[in-house]
Amino acid sequence: MDTPALDRTGPTPLHAQIKTWIEGQITSGAWPPRFKLKAEVDLAQELNVSRGTIRKAIADLIADGLLTQTHGRGTFVSPHVVEQPLADRLVTFSEDLISKGVPFETQVIEQAVVPAQGRIAALLRIAPGTEVFYLRRVRLVEGEPLILLNNYVVYARCPGIEQFDFTMARLFQVLEDHYHLRLENGRRTFQAIAANHDVAQRLAMAQGDPVMHVEQQAFLEDHTVIECSDIWLSGDRFRLVAAVSRPGRAGLGMTVAVVPNDSSPPD
Repeated sequence: MDTPALDRTGPTPLHAQIKTWIEGQITSGAWPPRFKLKAEVDLAQELNVSRGTIRKAIADLIADGLLTQTHGRGTFVSPHVVEQPLADRLVTFSEDLISKGVPFETQVIEQAVVPAQGRIAALLRIAPGTEVFYLRRVRLVEGEPLILLNNYVVYARCPGIEQFDFTMARLFQVLEDHYHLRLENGRRTFQAIAANHDVAQRLAMAQGDPVMHVEQQAFLEDHTVIECSDIWLSGDRFRLVAAVSRPGRAGLGMTVAVVPNDSSPPD
């Protein structure tokens, strides 16, 4: 391991110098995502500083999101985190990844024409039993599952859509380009929940780990609902970002609602 040349007489604290050095190791790729750091006591010995100095540098980097720490396992370089803006545009998660230059892979778990039931029929504003196109996929970033998606589309507006290869095609792109449907706007509800067995298995995490659940509705320009979906995002690799403004000035508003403490995902 290359060790830093610490200035022990200058005004910059040692923990800040060590923090800068670790940042350089991460940004240069010398320490890739999920790289395990040496134990604090070993780093302190190698750098000839106190363990408290190492602990302070690591704590600052954890606060910055560059490192993560798991009790009993150690300290690791954080995986790349995907930020989703809380924006006033209907941008899909795949479009957001593409715009950021983040490569991803799509695995299709299931796609079929099925009758809508219960909550899905209500979200799509159709009668129970009406045919919908059901599409279940996982998006992988750096080979690891990041997003689990269950999409439901009103089948009468897109007959034959089940024939598309959605490992390559993107759902909204097919609706707009092939079926000439204009998706005007949408509604998303975000809620942090605990992963159940199925979600945990699909996202390669432990049952009970935190995930962000998103309930989405997409509307056509005639205000009818064309699609609804349940989306689960890995809690340690997703960050929701909002740009807000003071009252009376133009900008995006944000409403926070307190919901019951029910960690189970939707039916």
